[in-house]
Formats: sequence, structure tokens, C-alpha cells
Amino acid sequence: MNHKLRWSRLKLKLILCLIGSFLASSMLFLLLQSTGEDLLEHYRARSSFIDKQEQQALPALEGYISGQHLSLKDDTKIAEWVRKAKYVNLYLYKDNQFLYSTDGYTIKTENTRFLPDPSIFSKSQYSTVTFADTTAQVYMEYFFEYKYYNLITILGVILSFLFFIVLVLFFINKKTSYIGVLEKEIKILEGGNLDYPITLRGKDELASLAQSINEMRKSFIERLESEEQARVANSELVTAMSHDLRTPLTALVGYLDIIEYKKYQDQEALAKYIHSSREKAYQIKHLSDKLFEYFTVYNTEENDLEFESYDGIQLMDQLIDEQSMLLENHGFQVAWKPSPVPFRVDLHLISFRRVFDNLFSNITKYADTSATVTIAYRIEDQWLLMDITNVIKTENHEIHSTGIGLKTCHKIISQHKGEITFTSTGGKYSVHIRLPVNNKLT
Repeated sequence: MNHKLRWSRLKLKLILCLIGSFLASSMLFLLLQSTGEDLLEHYRARSSFIDKQEQQALPALEGYISGQHLSLKDDTKIAEWVRKAKYVNLYLYKDNQFLYSTDGYTIKTENTRFLPDPSIFSKSQYSTVTFADTTAQVYMEYFFEYKYYNLITILGVILSFLFFIVLVLFFINKKTSYIGVLEKEIKILEGGNLDYPITLRGKDELASLAQSINEMRKSFIERLESEEQARVANSELVTAMSHDLRTPLTALVGYLDIIEYKKYQDQEALAKYIHSSREKAYQIKHLSDKLFEYFTVYNTEENDLEFESYDGIQLMDQLIDEQSMLLENHGFQVAWKPSPVPFRVDLHLISFRRVFDNLFSNITKYADTSATVTIAYRIEDQWLLMDITNVIKTENHEIHSTGIGLKTCHKIISQHKGEITFTSTGGKYSVHIRLPVNNKLT
């Protein structure tokens, strides 16, 4: 439906342009007509060019009659002369009795009309004309001014039509020039300059098309940036993993070589080497599991996750209780500050549990057991804001981390349209999670 409405905008503009151009052209025609008639009347009042044509009409008629030797009955010949002369009507009568007249094109022979007494006409209106067979009285009507009125009308129509065409072409040229601009800018994008913005003009479907191209351009830039960030992150991860795997793997190979070539001193040393080899093997397995989990999460699109709606308070109580028991088993004290505001949250529970597992697993590894782990959340403006804070352990110098777990958490929270950030100040390490929720329960 919206597409049809957008599509009709350009049509509506074209129709309005045609209507507006027609009205403007009509007003121009009326102005030209009125001005032309005023000028013609003014010229007539100051000039005798029409009077001269009227004075030449009667001699021309007499010359035609005498030259053709016309009789009074040759009405068709007389009508032919009237058609050629134009803007002239003749009324012929004999002895004050009407014979026939012309209307500029044909002969009228009705004898019901009688002209008034010829004595009331001036010589320019009434004359006696000699035919081949007799004489007759002729009354002539002149309409020579209509020739110029018609000329004014024709010129007005032509100029108004040209004005109409110019207005319509101006509108069409405005749109076609915009299409040319879009074509040029699209070619710039095709050349690889994706930072070049598309020009937006108006609110019709052409502007909608330009907006769509702009959005597509921005999405493509974001996709390229995301792919570049993923490529850099993966490159850094591979580099870090190769370093972290090389150390235990080298040690494991060394221990196995000692066992293989029996370079140990006694059975106690053998048992020690076997135990160390087992620890290094488990360390390698842990790193490979983390790596597999990372690539599994990053190869899972948001559309592939099946989200379900949960009661927020019950879910958070359950998840925090599970993790609190884990922390307490490792000697931690937990301060839990829930929010009383009811809400519902849509999420993929398995992925979300993985976030909690990674975060609290890191706490058991890197946090100081003598400091309290604080967990709190609150609801603000349709958002769940959660903070997890602990004190970093300082005496353990054997802690090594590739950051895979935190990257996995970041990806999962992003798939849930949320944000996760990490801060470390004054020996305290904090995790901040922001997720969209619905606190308008019915």
C-alpha cells in the first residue's frame, strides 16, 4: 500500500503541473487577448487603415461586376467575390424590395426582409451598382477589424501554448536532471567511493529511490566494516591462539620425549612427567574448546536463533542462583541486588546461559576470593541494565587469557540487540550488560 502511495506522488505532481500550466497559460491568453484588443482599438482610433479598406471594397465590387459582365441574377458569382473579399456582407434590393444578401459565404434569397429607406444611409453604406441588365441598390457591411481580432486570437493561442509547453518541459527537465544526478552518483558508487552520499530532492518516488540507495550504501559500508573487524579479530585470535597453544604443546612434546626416551631418573619423576603431560593436554583441550565455541557463535546469525519470552525476574533469579552457588563453592561471597520492577525479556536461553557461564567462570579464575562479588540489575526506559563487579586477584602470575570468552559474550549480546562493556579501575573489574525488555505488562 505504501509503495502505491509513493508511486502516485510523481503522477500527482505531473497532473498538478499540467493543471497549473494550463491555468497559467489560460491567464496568459486572456491577458494577451485583452491587451491585444485594447491596442487594436487604440490603433483604430488613431489610424484610418480600416476606413481605407472599406472605401476600396465598393470600387472593387463594381470592377468585378463590370469585368465579369454580371447580371443581377448571377448571385453565385457575387457570392464567390464575397468569399474572396472576406469580412464583407452585401444586401441587394431594387426599388426598396429585398432581393438577396450574402453572409460572407452563401447567398440568402428570403424576401421577408426589407431594408429601411435608403435615404437614411450614408454613401459609404449605400450605393447604386450597375449590372449588365439593370441597376440595383447595394448596402455593404464591413468586418475588416475581425481579421485583426482573429490574428490577435491566433497569436494568443500560439504564445499561450508555447508557454504551456515551456512550463511542462521545465518540470520534466527538473526531474530528468535529477535522474541524471542519480545516475552520475551511482556511477561514483560503482567506482568504489562508497562514502559519496546520494543527493535527496523532494518527496516523490525518485527521492524514495535515492533514500533506498543511500540506505543500501550505508548498510554495505557497515557490512564491510563488520567484515574487516571480524577479519582483524580473527587474525588477532589466531595469533594469540597460536602463541597460547605453542607453549603447552611444546611442554607436552618435551615431557613425552622424556618419557619416550626414558630420560627420567626414577618412577616418581616419571609420574611427575605424566601428570604434567596430562595437565598440558587438558590445557590444550580447554583452549580448543573455547576456540570451537567462539567460531560456533560467530558463524551463527541472529535469524538462526529462536527467541522466547520469559518472565524477567524469575529468569534472573534462576540464573544468578545457579552462578552464586558456583562462586560460593569456590569461596566467594556474593551480594545480589535484584530489581522489584516486573518485566519480560525475549532471548535465546542456551546462548544467554553461555554468557553467564563465561563471565562467572572468569570470576572464579581471576577474582580475589576475599572480596565480595556484587551482582545488580535495574530496569530503565525499556532496558535491563546489569552490573557484575569483582576485585582482580593480584598474587596469581600464571593467569593467561586469549579473551575468547569475552568476545563470545559480546557476539551473543549483540545478537540479542544489546550491549556489553568491560571496565577495570582501581583493581576492580566490572561487566555492564544492556538488554531490551518490555516492562509494560498486561
